[in-house]
Amino acid sequence: MIDGPTEHPEFFDLLGALREGALTDEQFAQLDRSLGDDPTVQQLYVEYMLLCAELRHYHGMRETADVAVPPAGWPADQPPVSSQAAATTETQGLPTILDELLERDRAVAARRAAEEARQRAEAHKEAIRRAADDALERFKEQERHRREELAYREYLARRRQLAVSVLAVTVLLVSGVLVWISRLPLRTVSSPVPATPAIPPVLATITRSSNALWDQADLSTAQGTVLRASSVFLMEGLIEMVFEGGSEVLLQAPAVLRLESADQMFLQSGAISVSIGEDSTGFIVRTPTGTVVDYGTEFGVIVRQTGETEALVHKGKVGVRSGSDPVRSGASTILVEGQAGAVDAGGNVIARRYLPSQIVREMPEDPSFGIPGRRLDLADVIGAGNGFGTGTAGSAISPVTGQYMVPVESDRRGMHQYVSVPWSRYVDGVFVPDGTAPQVVSSAGHTFVECPITNDIYYIDITNVGDADVGRQMLSGHAYGSSDRPCILMHANLGITFDLSEIASLNAGLRIERFRSAYGVSESATNRPCNADFWVLVDGRVRFSRTDVKVKGIAGEIDVPLADADRFLTLITTDGGDADVAGGLRGTDSDWCVFVEPNLELAPPTGRTINVSTVSEL
Repeated sequence: MIDGPTEHPEFFDLLGALREGALTDEQFAQLDRSLGDDPTVQQLYVEYMLLCAELRHYHGMRETADVAVPPAGWPADQPPVSSQAAATTETQGLPTILDELLERDRAVAARRAAEEARQRAEAHKEAIRRAADDALERFKEQERHRREELAYREYLARRRQLAVSVLAVTVLLVSGVLVWISRLPLRTVSSPVPATPAIPPVLATITRSSNALWDQADLSTAQGTVLRASSVFLMEGLIEMVFEGGSEVLLQAPAVLRLESADQMFLQSGAISVSIGEDSTGFIVRTPTGTVVDYGTEFGVIVRQTGETEALVHKGKVGVRSGSDPVRSGASTILVEGQAGAVDAGGNVIARRYLPSQIVREMPEDPSFGIPGRRLDLADVIGAGNGFGTGTAGSAISPVTGQYMVPVESDRRGMHQYVSVPWSRYVDGVFVPDGTAPQVVSSAGHTFVECPITNDIYYIDITNVGDADVGRQMLSGHAYGSSDRPCILMHANLGITFDLSEIASLNAGLRIERFRSAYGVSESATNRPCNADFWVLVDGRVRFSRTDVKVKGIAGEIDVPLADADRFLTLITTDGGDADVAGGLRGTDSDWCVFVEPNLELAPPTGRTINVSTVSEL
């Protein structure tokens, strides 16, 4: 293959002169010397001449004679250069094809470079266009939120303007009537008829209730009861109502609230669930620290004892804003399905973990053991519930990992440590007591100094039984483990601690008065003898104990009073120290310890009542 002109520039100049027929004698001698000294140059000459021949053939030019006529001075002892004379003669009219080819190559290279530059420019434009489209989409989303909020504000303004207009017309009509009456002749009336006060409009109607009790004895909880603009306190149970605007609201005691309009209420404290129907005009929940505005959704609102307002979105989306004004606000955020957020006492909008079981979302078909405002079911808490039937039966908590699980039946050893339960706000932690050292029983570091030595083995996880494979537990002829007869099965050598302060925070306005439960060893266990201990601790101090329970069935009742300052309630079971039996039988095989109907009793604060007159009327 011919090397490029830059490799042998002078030689290619001679070949060009030869091709054009302009080769001088001196140049011919120089060409001859080049061909004789360098084999590479000789190869270049042959390839060059072959190329010229191919080009002539390509352009249809006739071939010339193959006889070469050597010029004057050509050496007699060397053969003449092949086709030299013919090339000299016939190439005089040959177009500068090589130049054209070089020019064509340069043109092709230029076009290729231009095409690459164009493609790079197009790619750059496409990147800019995509970035602009993304920015436009974000702007459209923000603009849509802004327009929704603006439309809602305009709707409220129109509603207020309409109310003012109606009030003005009413005042004018009343004034006209009074003027007309004042012009009538005076008549003596023997028996004056008292004026009938105006009746406020109906804002909501009760559709269902369960174990419900208002603080006002004359206010019914029956189906069909109408509610007008007023402040009320639901002390116990659940009430479902439909507002005139079409929204369904489920109240969970204790709840202090004020009905403000057909589509708005003020929640001073407590928990509610709201469902917005297709025909609903929307709904607003105001609280002391925030405002929750629906955008076509199903959501819950909790106002805690600390003043914090928490919103949980089950479907659709809501807006959460700091401050009680539904139009003007400080910080705000939009929550969508599966999200939760809160406004703390300082007005800060913060994210929260979505825990839907904190609130009762539907009226139960059958009354549960736990009654909001009166009795909190701790077995329901084991199932990730709020103590009022939102938990799952047949659930368990692993005492070595703290994980939520299905109960497993198998002998296992403890880990000699206190384990937190992060998925539950009401369970502080769990453990397997072994007595080899003071057992930690709370996240605050309280210890169970009196813990006896155990074999450090448990057979089944801490469970609320339900329909789990372990089956309902029989004690004194009754089956336990259902929603109306709950229990916590804690095979010997298990411990669990409940966070009383967190539970009290949800039940704002009420205090936890006492812990009540029956206890005993299940008759559903093996037919071997039992020997177990039961313990109840408050902040690490033993408040109840019963050791050496060797008879199956209900062994007794537990009643532990609780004070506002009490933080942690701990339930513990330990084996009675029986030795294992030859043949693989353990001394704890029949120690199926059960806390029967374990509950926290709720009561109004001592020495004072909840004042519903303090509910804001903004």
